[in-house]
Amino acid sequence: MEKQENIFLKKSFVAITGASRGIGKSIALMFAVKFPQNSVLLLMARNVEDLESVRTELQATAPNITVLVRQYDQGKTDEGYFNGIFDSIITENKLSKDDFEQVMLVHNCASTGDKDKTALQLFDADRVRSYYDVNLCGMILLNTSFFTTFCDPSPSRVVVNVTSGASWTAVPSLHLYCSGKAARDMFFRVLSAEEPSIRVLTYAPGAVDTDMLRDVEANAWSTSYREVLKGLRQNGEVTTPEESVADLERVLEDNTFENAAHVYNYLQTAQPYLDKYLQ
Repeated sequence: MEKQENIFLKKSFVAITGASRGIGKSIALMFAVKFPQNSVLLLMARNVEDLESVRTELQATAPNITVLVRQYDQGKTDEGYFNGIFDSIITENKLSKDDFEQVMLVHNCASTGDKDKTALQLFDADRVRSYYDVNLCGMILLNTSFFTTFCDPSPSRVVVNVTSGASWTAVPSLHLYCSGKAARDMFFRVLSAEEPSIRVLTYAPGAVDTDMLRDVEANAWSTSYREVLKGLRQNGEVTTPEESVADLERVLEDNTFENAAHVYNYLQTAQPYLDKYLQ
């Protein structure tokens, strides 16, 4: 498609979920120095202390960016919890929606679910329901809240859906994770079809060295999948969060991606291991 303007050139309001650690923290730290001065980064996660720590780092490295913190639990789907979140943030911080040339929501918050069980061992309806509340329902409701606040197509609107190769590859042990990611990806494809003025990036960072990945390496019931991850580590194909986010930055700078299509880089190198072990 025709190349559009580098996304980082516009004064922006950027909300990042799961910003207290891992990929989300790296997105916050690395995006902050890319956007113009007086842009606003809103960090969202459950752990306020960790968010405040990230804010302190950001204030030292990107003093021209305003950094806001909002305690937020994506699993709380009670009626009204998501309503007006961004309206209140704008009001409380004496901002105006007209202050920005661009608004962006980065959906990074995610969990893996009961990876130590097989698909036929998922007996607890509350645990299954809770998984989808955090990883699908809450994400949809937050997305609706964001684009209800920023409903005018001017300023430009961008949403980044952090996905995974597990959204299209059946991975033993990751039944909930695979199905949740696949549902999220399809949701954004439909959103893109309904709202073509919203720039949608569905980005798969590949195998990234985070607490989540190390937990799966240690606790997934599937020996074959643990072998996949072992092979990736032995061959230096598990990337750091910083390497992954640097690739994401290049995609946003180039800004030629097809709306809502899967965009990935590092995952391509993992495919031989997936083919070998996941048969």
